[in-house]
Amino acid sequence: MAEYGRLLDLRDALGWASLFAPDGEWIGGDHYGVISGRPALAEFVAREFAGTPPCVHIFSNFSITIASEGASASCWSRWLLLEQGADGIRPALAGSYSDDLIKLPEGWRFRRRDVALDLPVPEA
Repeated sequence: MAEYGRLLDLRDALGWASLFAPDGEWIGGDHYGVISGRPALAEFVAREFAGTPPCVHIFSNFSITIASEGASASCWSRWLLLEQGADGIRPALAGSYSDDLIKLPEGWRFRRRDVALDLPVPEA
């Protein structure tokens, strides 16, 4: 889980995409939709973070449940994105993740990561 934020902060799109199962999905709501598969995931992160200011992802409030067979799990967590701007560091976005994970030979990977944006509150 910690690698997710670290790799985003480093702008390592390929490394970040490797945290997903080969057919893994990142669900970004109405704005982004569903992005599936490692190549599309890597392309998405490279495009979204191109030219953005330095940032830090912070995660908390993890609730992890491992299935009885030990090969899958679910997780819920909170996230906060801090960005560096001309006026210093500021909170940029906050939300939560709801994850389905799968244990593969290379380790635990996201089968599905559903992203909810809580702040800023979208305008009606």
